[in-house]
Amino acid sequence: MKKIYLVSILFIAMFIRCTDFLDQDNRSNVPSDDFYKTQAGFESLTNSAYASLRSIYNMQPLIFSAGTDLYGDGKSQGVVMNYYKSLLPSESNVLNFYTRCYQGIQLANSVIYYGDITEESAVRAQYIDEARFIRAFYYFQLVQQFGAIPLTKEMYTGAVMNFERTGIKEVYEFIISEFVLLAGNESHLKDRDASGVSRANKRAAAFFASKAYLTRAYLNGQGYESLEENIALATDFQSAITYALQAIDGENPSLSIDNAFGIDNEENNEIFWSVQFSAVSMENPSSDGSYQQSQFGSYLGGSEYQLNKSIDGNLSPALNLFQKYSKGDGRLEQTFMLELHGTYAPTFQQSKNGYFNYYTAPTTTPIWVYYAPHWATDADIAAWKADDPHGIKANAIISKTLASGGEAPNTGDGSTATWEARRHMDFGVPCIKKFDDYTSVSNRSSTCSTHDVVVSRLGEAYLIAAEAYIGAGKTTEASQMINKLRSRPGTIKNGFLTQMTVSATDMDIDFILDERAREMAGEYVRWTDLKRTHKLVEYVTQYNEDGVSESDMKGADGNYKFLRPIPQDAIDKNQTKVEQNPGY
Repeated sequence: MKKIYLVSILFIAMFIRCTDFLDQDNRSNVPSDDFYKTQAGFESLTNSAYASLRSIYNMQPLIFSAGTDLYGDGKSQGVVMNYYKSLLPSESNVLNFYTRCYQGIQLANSVIYYGDITEESAVRAQYIDEARFIRAFYYFQLVQQFGAIPLTKEMYTGAVMNFERTGIKEVYEFIISEFVLLAGNESHLKDRDASGVSRANKRAAAFFASKAYLTRAYLNGQGYESLEENIALATDFQSAITYALQAIDGENPSLSIDNAFGIDNEENNEIFWSVQFSAVSMENPSSDGSYQQSQFGSYLGGSEYQLNKSIDGNLSPALNLFQKYSKGDGRLEQTFMLELHGTYAPTFQQSKNGYFNYYTAPTTTPIWVYYAPHWATDADIAAWKADDPHGIKANAIISKTLASGGEAPNTGDGSTATWEARRHMDFGVPCIKKFDDYTSVSNRSSTCSTHDVVVSRLGEAYLIAAEAYIGAGKTTEASQMINKLRSRPGTIKNGFLTQMTVSATDMDIDFILDERAREMAGEYVRWTDLKRTHKLVEYVTQYNEDGVSESDMKGADGNYKFLRPIPQDAIDKNQTKVEQNPGY
């Protein structure tokens, strides 16, 4: 068995100032051991475990999304690159992710430890199970990215230098057993309706049990022989179906994509569980917020375009993503800002109430750029321009970036540039808008959004069920799940019902990956989707716009980079030689 030694896992007291359920009461004059044995102290420790979740979404989401088929290097070019040839064990995003996951695990272990010795209360057992949920969530994130990992279930109060790397078979058995128990009758978790989407709940546990089963079902040694043993069970696809249906609980999607992700509607029936961000619960919202709003396409502009959506935009949506939407799929317009309004966001000097004026005055702000969909004909574009009851389209620049497969106007003079070049310029491609937070503070930093990050929701549960049905050879049932998913309001547009309805013959993994792209654009799942389904090399080399070749995806040892590298910092600080993941 390969071994790795985890760097100094310390007991980390993350005293993050929070409100509501994340209200941590830091009594610095009380010894922590005594404090955590009280109900108030135990609740404070539990809140710290929840608050730790923000740390993995308060960083660039390169580990989730870079080096895939759907996103490329954007405005901040040179940061993403192809994320294979340039990905090294010294990469800070990998180190931060690895470290922060283990910090969160240590906090969860601490809650579980003190749960056995703290004073009795009505929430003691519930909080223990919530900590177990958080710990299993972190381990699921880690094992997908790094493969075999140290699996620790104890609280430590000092530096620990030796941790044997646990095989992925045992890690998955632990993750699945935890989520299955937490979704069951013996669980002390609340139902989603009783706890809201901010706390771990039984439907979210069923969701992650389903996704863990689905992921393990592919770990059959095919395509990953040098990295992963055959640990898949013959029943894994069926188990994934069972728990996906339990998470769905007979509920059909009742909200459109834009309503499901609305900043004013963060507690809704689409969401099972989300990581909470709030201006009142962070010391500095302009630096402690989520990256999700600012990453997927940026609108900066100069004096002629007073638009400041973000200052980052590393992960620009790829042409491949836009071209997956068929005519009549309303999710395209709900997900992307195809109509760029001239006062989308004013300059820095104006008050915070001026930001995202489009949302408060959509009928009076002029449209400066219209990104015609890839299927749009001249007649379609003319019809769009003619439909102008408010007189805001007259001077719109028509970008045929999508329609012509790579051309877009530059800053207003009507000339064209290639799609690849436009990704590095302002207004080159339409950005993802479904995470927009028009309530953001006036400092438009790249992390200032206080929009919650949705990590478990109804739409993905339907996609998991459909994928598992395909794996189990039940394509009719898979198509039924997709058609139910597409029944969500706003998905079928202008009566294109026939085109949007699928049948059993449409069902294969390529279709599911396309549907996941359409439904979940910008959500932090694409790299693990491609890795899980053994499509990573095929899709990245065919569609990634930063020119990734198959040789780029291999290391000097000839192994594919199917896993992230163990951080070099973790290796250097250990006293015993650590074996790096293959490919690095």
